[in-house]
Amino acid sequence: MRIEFERPFVLLAAVVLGVFIWLVSRRFSKESLGKRFVVWMRIVLIVLIVLALSVPSLAISTDKITTIYLADLSESNRKNAEKMKDFIQKSIKLKKSNELQSVVVFGQDANIEFLPTKYPNFSEFGTAVDSTQTNIENAIKYAANLFDRDSQKRLVILTDGKETIGEAKNEVQLLKNNGIDVKVVLFKSEKEKDVQFSSLKIPQKVFKNQAFSIFANINSTFSTKALLKIFRDNDLIFSQNVTLEKGENRFVIKDKLDREGVFSYQGAVEVLDDEEESNNVAYAMCQVRKPQKVLVVYENFDDVKNVKNLLDSYSAEYDVVKSDQANFGLDKLLGYSFVILCNVSRENFSDNFLNAVEKYVKDLGGGLIVIGGVNSYALGNYSNSVLEKMLPVKMELKNKEKEKNIDVVLVLDHSGSMADTEDAGIPKLEIAKSASAKMVEHLESSDGVGVIAFDHNYYWAYKFGKLVRKEDVIESISSIEVGGGTAIIPPLSEAVKTLKKSKAKNKLVVLLTDGMGEQSGYEIPADEAKRNNIKITTIGVGKFVNASVLSWIADYTSGRFYLVSNPSELVDVFLKETKIIKGKYIKEKKFVPKVVETNAINSGFSSYPPLYGYIATTKKDLATSLLVSDEDEPILTVWRYGLGKVAAWCSDLSGQWSRDWVLWDRFSQFWTRLFKWLEKGADDSSFDFNVRKEKDLVVSLVGKFDADTVATLKCIYPNDQEKTFAMRRTAPDRFESKVDFMLGNYVFVVTLSSKDKSKVSTFFYSANYSDEFRVDIDSSRFEQFVSLSGAKVIKNPSEVYAGRLKSTEEKRDVSSLLIILCIVLFLLEVSIRRFGLYPQVERYFLAISSGFKRIAKPYSFKKVWDKVSSLRKKSSHAKKSKEAEQVFNDTLDVRKLRRF
Repeated sequence: MRIEFERPFVLLAAVVLGVFIWLVSRRFSKESLGKRFVVWMRIVLIVLIVLALSVPSLAISTDKITTIYLADLSESNRKNAEKMKDFIQKSIKLKKSNELQSVVVFGQDANIEFLPTKYPNFSEFGTAVDSTQTNIENAIKYAANLFDRDSQKRLVILTDGKETIGEAKNEVQLLKNNGIDVKVVLFKSEKEKDVQFSSLKIPQKVFKNQAFSIFANINSTFSTKALLKIFRDNDLIFSQNVTLEKGENRFVIKDKLDREGVFSYQGAVEVLDDEEESNNVAYAMCQVRKPQKVLVVYENFDDVKNVKNLLDSYSAEYDVVKSDQANFGLDKLLGYSFVILCNVSRENFSDNFLNAVEKYVKDLGGGLIVIGGVNSYALGNYSNSVLEKMLPVKMELKNKEKEKNIDVVLVLDHSGSMADTEDAGIPKLEIAKSASAKMVEHLESSDGVGVIAFDHNYYWAYKFGKLVRKEDVIESISSIEVGGGTAIIPPLSEAVKTLKKSKAKNKLVVLLTDGMGEQSGYEIPADEAKRNNIKITTIGVGKFVNASVLSWIADYTSGRFYLVSNPSELVDVFLKETKIIKGKYIKEKKFVPKVVETNAINSGFSSYPPLYGYIATTKKDLATSLLVSDEDEPILTVWRYGLGKVAAWCSDLSGQWSRDWVLWDRFSQFWTRLFKWLEKGADDSSFDFNVRKEKDLVVSLVGKFDADTVATLKCIYPNDQEKTFAMRRTAPDRFESKVDFMLGNYVFVVTLSSKDKSKVSTFFYSANYSDEFRVDIDSSRFEQFVSLSGAKVIKNPSEVYAGRLKSTEEKRDVSSLLIILCIVLFLLEVSIRRFGLYPQVERYFLAISSGFKRIAKPYSFKKVWDKVSSLRKKSSHAKKSKEAEQVFNDTLDVRKLRRF
């Protein structure tokens, strides 16, 4: 027995109390005996109060024992119910009379047959539990709560060890902390002849008329013949006799569907000698969609060749449309899964088309990707347009670099045909002069500029030199009048000859004409330009230009060729050329893209091939940068725009900048992922969808959600009944909801609503038979529990009581007794003071004291010692004489002395 204090720190008051007692004893040493008695009563009262506040308890060793039997009544072990009952009954008969015993049954949940009692009466398992799963972890926690704290504890687990939910090893510490001795009785539940349809696997989403494989996995404990059947929407589509070997067996069945929709599949295996038929069926689901149809819009056919190859690898249908023909509206866009714009200028789109694309993406969940090149982004005049609004990048550059200095000579055709108005209503020459003036306005004072006007002759409208006053150059351009015929080679040669003398690193000739000019002889100025690193950009206006010659000159000298059918577009062409020659947006160099963030598009790619150029842009704040350049400028950027998704690829796909990417062995895999992400109606990848089996099915969504997000779950059960649930938010990143369990295929439709936006995603789940019926279930988890807990595996009922249990102590709280004693002493002390009973107390105290003195006087210490010695001598002669056993009346009884 020992004393324990729940609040030992209160005993520190004893130090103060000791000082107080010493002071009191000095102060009242000369008072009357009655008053001193009352003072000491108060001191004792204070001592008792301090002890009571420390909550003392007496720890007394106890021999109380409690044994609880945990019986596994799950489906896999139910056939051993009689054996478990017999074991428990025999064990109860062997218990000690004062031992308490109880029986708890469990499956997925746990329940008690009867509370711990000294007189257990157990004849049958009469309590129901959910037998579809085995949760030993939960059963241990349930049983641990039934033990009395002051009892020696023994837990006997009767099971087959097949855990399907939870892990018993998680409760090892609980058992050790509570000193619970564990015994395990293992029963065999495996069947000698059991065939299990392990799984039926099919792609969850396929395209119409696309062939796919159905994988039927069957596990057997013996070799036998069987009939394998596959049903689609309850219609038998496959039936074949097969031979099953012992262990895993896999069968592949081909299927193809010619209509869209969601289809339920069921696999069944029939065996004559099978001992368990509950595991002979498996379920799966498949959604058939029409092939993805993609709209591809291009300006130059070379930009779209590799895109078409990628879409072929993606097994998608596509329409390839030239940008000037993409004039259809929203009704036609609805037929496409996503839209690809391949290096197309803003000027080539109508406002109606771009507005329709915005609605298609924002309101209808369509996808859009813009692929770069010299006609796209800032060079394509996307600034302040609907395109820039939709894109995850903006055209304004974050890091404004110093623009390149350049020497440029404008060679302008002012022949008679330039007076034609065509469709613009304004003479072509006037538009050309206005466009040339715009280019001059964007040049710097450090640039060199000159203007040559030509018809059948040529002259310098503005002599080449540094740009001192822009107004002078613009005025010279404005003074050009309509002339006669067309001779291109002389003014072109003069411009090249002039720039040969320039020491600038960047030299450019811009040739604008609407005529045919000479039939030959262009090689001479072109060769001279190429040798001197002079680029020639050619602009053909109208229908009657020698496009092949102008295109060749531009390509040969690394310039650019523009064929402008509508003269009103000349201003945009000149502005675009200005941006290019100033080198502000085009970054041409070799670099390897860097990964910034990872999602479903670029996960799993550890390295990338180099690129050789891109169009510079700036990422918008809410966008996601997947790949960036060596200057941390966007290469691949994505974001959500309304209900849809938009991606920006700032390099090209023609092979000019992406030649190593086109040859990359994972090129199509990378872009297939990007296309899949863009698909209209693609599953939302911003959260994970999970289903776990408890008593019911628990559906959970895990991801990053806004604070005001509301989740709704629509469940279509295997029996085609529908029910809608408001999902409960159990954590900032989790929604959960419970649905009734039944075997078969489920369809779940999740709607996430937040502010003015909403997302809808569809998921499929197949609920197959319980793991209780699996022949390949892993029993190693329970073996780990046995090892970690130090449990002893037994076979006979007598072994239940083998070994020593951890001793326990019964704690008895004595604080209440001390409080009662305090109350009695307090009332007694108050009574003595209130009624002035000091004389009576003193008289009683003296009477008691004198009585003790009279009793103790004959027994002084010396006399007591002499008498004790005499008794010892006489006791040695006790056997010789009976009289020696008697003593005189005044002899001290040693037992009385001890009591005294």
